[in-house]
Amino acid sequence: MIKLLLLAGLAMSLPIAAHADDDACRNDRCPTSVSFTSISDTRSYGLLIAAPDAGCHHVRFRIEGPGAVFLGHTPPLAPGELAVVRMGRGFPEGEHVVTIASIGCATHPSATRRVTFAKAAPDHGWRAVGD
Repeated sequence: MIKLLLLAGLAMSLPIAAHADDDACRNDRCPTSVSFTSISDTRSYGLLIAAPDAGCHHVRFRIEGPGAVFLGHTPPLAPGELAVVRMGRGFPEGEHVVTIASIGCATHPSATRRVTFAKAAPDHGWRAVGD
């Protein structure tokens, strides 16, 4: 009988341990810092943001600059969806840090990439840059 109670106690404690996640968001907004390099304040920049493949039915990501200045947000994203957020011009040459906060679900973006708009390249489009 004692063995049965010990096994029942062990079985009840296992699901709790399985759900423990050291990387879980403890904050509603789940802030994530992203740094990127600007080569000119005349260039227009954006961020390509990917929602995680699982865990949230819909999540929106809000991008904020220094001092919590609003730079843009994604539409509501389903698992695995991508969106480009235009942040605009005005980032002087050098390193910049922005914060991505989640709205609607406590999660981090699964991937981010800087995007440059209105390039002088022959394709005249945008391309994700991995920095």
